[in-house]
Amino acid sequence: MFAITVLVAIAALLVAGSWIWNIFLRKHELEKAIESLKSEMLCETKKDFARLKKEITDETSKIKQETEKNISRQLTLLEAEKARVFALVNEQNNWWVGAVGWWAEAVVKYGQYKGDWMLRISAVGLSNSLEEYKKQNIPLPEQQKEGIKQCLPYIPEILAKEKEEIEDKFNKLSG
Repeated sequence: MFAITVLVAIAALLVAGSWIWNIFLRKHELEKAIESLKSEMLCETKKDFARLKKEITDETSKIKQETEKNISRQLTLLEAEKARVFALVNEQNNWWVGAVGWWAEAVVKYGQYKGDWMLRISAVGLSNSLEEYKKQNIPLPEQQKEGIKQCLPYIPEILAKEKEEIEDKFNKLSG
């Protein structure tokens, strides 16, 4: 009987030892699996973060460029409007040399802005101011001559008649 008890005790010890060993082994395997999962998730998170950071940087750069372009266009339009208003004021005061210069600048700025609707008005205003200036029988100052030369390339083909009138009047005033 003693031998059976010893065998049962040894069997119980083996079962208990095996059970405890499995618990520790499983615990260690679980810890390894959790660490592996953590590492994998951290790596994926870093990749996602890097991708998102790049997307945000690209989008920010794109928005910045669009904003700068828009601001530049708006400033060009503002300068064109300023030149047109000054040209109108000079016309009202019958100061035709100033009107010619301001209309020429308005043509350039509206041409840069691609504002065709106001480009025609500016070209006609320049032509009318040149006509009025021609009546004064005074040579055109160099600054106005340069302004007119600079504005001619901005007048599109659709305004060929106005461009031709400006060139004719300019040539007559330049002598």
